[in-house]
Amino acid sequence: MKKTTVYDWPTRIFHWLFAFLFLGAYLIAEIVDDENPVFTLHMLAGLTIGFILILRIIWGFIGTTYARFSSFKLNPIEFIQYLKDAVVAKTKRYLGHNPASSYAALVMFICAAGLAITGVMMTSGGESDFYEETHELLANIFLITVIVHVGGIIFHHLKHRDSLWSSMIDGKKQPLPEKTGITNSKRFAGMLFLILTLMWSGYLYSKYDSTNQTIDLFGQELVLGEEEHESTYEGEVHEDENND
Repeated sequence: MKKTTVYDWPTRIFHWLFAFLFLGAYLIAEIVDDENPVFTLHMLAGLTIGFILILRIIWGFIGTTYARFSSFKLNPIEFIQYLKDAVVAKTKRYLGHNPASSYAALVMFICAAGLAITGVMMTSGGESDFYEETHELLANIFLITVIVHVGGIIFHHLKHRDSLWSSMIDGKKQPLPEKTGITNSKRFAGMLFLILTLMWSGYLYSKYDSTNQTIDLFGQELVLGEEEHESTYEGEVHEDENND
């Protein structure tokens, strides 16, 4: 059966950048010591995730049919029924996001926004304990959601044999009666998405001071190195002691 195009280029590009940037940032945080200069890549990846998330939110309002948030299936009753059907029967097929993937995307978007915000607050001198614990909690929720999402895709494929897993690669799905795909996959918009992401990465690199492990983000200095955090904290302690 001939497949129909559902997901445009910007949606697919975001999907894979989002996945690889989070995976890279998470692995660095788990494997690399805070004192290691490589750890700064974790924070740079986080800032890039925040940027592409903004682009995705914009595209969620102006993009093609199945890229728009209005196409997400977020009705709780429909979600519960979808999960029940997954256990006792074949789940209903959707041309765009099904209820499970819609909620998974929403949770991951919220977690990503929270990770970016808490990350910036931690590196700009905010109350580190609160932001650090929140940051870690959001990262774990994100990871669990990803694992459940991937498991759901595998489960769906075993039940329907419709190669759902490939839809974020070629953008195509098996057609459904009375449902139409998109006629334009927005290749140019996808190229623009990549260009803007590369420009953002170039901006971060140009503002990064490897000596002090800091970055000047729109006039706000973010301390990316753990050693720099410690020296700043020690300096504040010494200053307080001198004032006493």
